[in-house]
Amino acid sequence: MARFLQALVFLVITVGLVSRRVQAWGSPKIVRPFEDIPQTYVYVQQALWYAMKEYNKASKDQYNFKVVDILKSQEQ
Repeated sequence: MARFLQALVFLVITVGLVSRRVQAWGSPKIVRPFEDIPQTYVYVQQALWYAMKEYNKASKDQYNFKVVDILKSQEQ
């Protein structure tokens, strides 16, 4: 009897997880589309500074890198 209940619980959990994934197949992954923003936007500058700082910190190179130009900036 205990094995039957264990098998039944396992079956219910499996069906529940599979049905969630099937429902998620048709749903969009992106909530909002990407939008271009100006490169002078304060959050772009902060993100760029942070990314540059972390890259230079993790790099084994003796030289530090700096950004010369921003090609494109987007937000979601």
